[in-house]
Amino acid sequence: MLGNNREFICLSYDLIGNGYFQRLTFVVLIYLSCFFITQVGASIHEYQNQSFFRRSNSFFFHGGSEGLYASKLHVDPNQMPSPEENHLNGKSFIRFESITFRRTKESAEKKNDMQQKTGLVEAIIVEVKDREKIGGSYLHSAAICCTPDLSREGPCNVGEVIIHQDPNYPYSPQRIQTFFEGKNEETAMVVQTIEINRTGMYYLYFMFCDPELTGTTISGRTVWRNPGGYLPGKMAPLMTFFGLMSLAYLGLGLVWFLWSVQYWKDIIQLQYHITVVIGLGMCEMALWYFEYANFNATGSRPMGITIWAVTFTAVKKTVSRLLLLVVSMGYGVVRPTLGRVIFKVLLLGLTYFVFSEALGLVENLGNINDLTGKARLFLVLPVSLLDACFIIWIFSALSKTLEKLQIRRSMAKFALYRRFTNTLAISVLLSIAWVGYELYFNAADPLSELWQRAWIIPAFWNLLAFVLLVSKLLEIPEPLFASRYHQHGTLRRYAYSEETGDELEEEGISLNSSSVALAGESAAKLERKERRASNADLFRLGEELEEDKRE
Repeated sequence: MLGNNREFICLSYDLIGNGYFQRLTFVVLIYLSCFFITQVGASIHEYQNQSFFRRSNSFFFHGGSEGLYASKLHVDPNQMPSPEENHLNGKSFIRFESITFRRTKESAEKKNDMQQKTGLVEAIIVEVKDREKIGGSYLHSAAICCTPDLSREGPCNVGEVIIHQDPNYPYSPQRIQTFFEGKNEETAMVVQTIEINRTGMYYLYFMFCDPELTGTTISGRTVWRNPGGYLPGKMAPLMTFFGLMSLAYLGLGLVWFLWSVQYWKDIIQLQYHITVVIGLGMCEMALWYFEYANFNATGSRPMGITIWAVTFTAVKKTVSRLLLLVVSMGYGVVRPTLGRVIFKVLLLGLTYFVFSEALGLVENLGNINDLTGKARLFLVLPVSLLDACFIIWIFSALSKTLEKLQIRRSMAKFALYRRFTNTLAISVLLSIAWVGYELYFNAADPLSELWQRAWIIPAFWNLLAFVLLVSKLLEIPEPLFASRYHQHGTLRRYAYSEETGDELEEEGISLNSSSVALAGESAAKLERKERRASNADLFRLGEELEEDKRE
């Protein structure tokens, strides 16, 4: 029976998990052919000669599962909607279009040509809360289909799926029957619309009980719609979230651009990298918003926009992690170059990009169900391990950088890196806590009954990345917002100074004799300039010059 949670989960996974590894195998081919294929299925679920699978004494095909909100307007069952029509706002329904069942020739030959009903296939629409109403639970039986023995003990018809209707709410589960006639090998389901009058997570199964129909296939499509559009209920809030996040990145980019123009003479190299991250984030959020908006309006996901959105996400995540890593190593602030270690950094970044891109493509291309496939773990695990590698390397590099700055008594840089370390530590702790919550959420809700809150999980990661970026922007240009600091190029205190170059032997970096000579010459020039400075200038520079001398 379907009243058992484990049985229900195994059934769902078995039916939607098939063909997953084939999809992974051709993910590269899909990527290269994105300009030749314009759309993939979404809330329009398409079936192409797909087979049924045995479960208990019945045969199943999983037609889809989505979170649907209750309809706000009445749906006319005789009206033929299309994704391009605008009069559907406020209506929630599942519509069966061009559904055909084809049985084997051997199965058809066994039937009498004069019989009107020689085979039954049923479409079952069930809200997840009503799963216990399907199957022989009231007879303490695991059977899903009614047998002669069960028909004598309870109210069910032989050869049909056992459904216990609630007289107070007869709309779930709903049964739609389609019969084969005579020796016909094919039969078509009547085009009809099933209105959704109660908000919930809905599953659609096509089922038959006759073993002689083994080998039957299904073709056609079903259209699922929420009152606000074709976005599944779990994804609908994300469209608004991405729209707001794109505006937030736009505002951040505008402020950063104006600040960069005003103080362009004092900009260091790392700030150009930060500009790239802001630009990538703005493009990423905008692409996701337009992808979801198109999905909501048409019912199909445009493959081109989806791939671009996934790619921008993977690039931004990779660049952000690489930026954190090189900053933690002191690049541009404590050291002028990364030396041979740059190849290890780039290799880690490239590996992370490949797995992150693959995971994004698998999650978003053709993902029409509000049910996560178990095989997704094969890409989630490598990405998680690579994230762990980044975290360990970042904090290890920060420890060495802080130790070096403390030895040199570079207190301004030390304070900057200490705040940077504290911010990263807080973000890592938040990430670990949220991962724990996500694991608990998925374990406690295997059937997506809490689908209305599921959008918060992916939204949190985007929000955390944005907050972390803003916090770093507030720290890096902090001294420059005061004009008295800017007049003397205070940001140079945070940039790499060649006078400390002789100490930069770390992670495979060694300076040659010419670099040391150049550093000594630069230090001598700086000392002569300081000697020629007037007493007024020294008073005005204050703590900044004293710190430069110590460095």
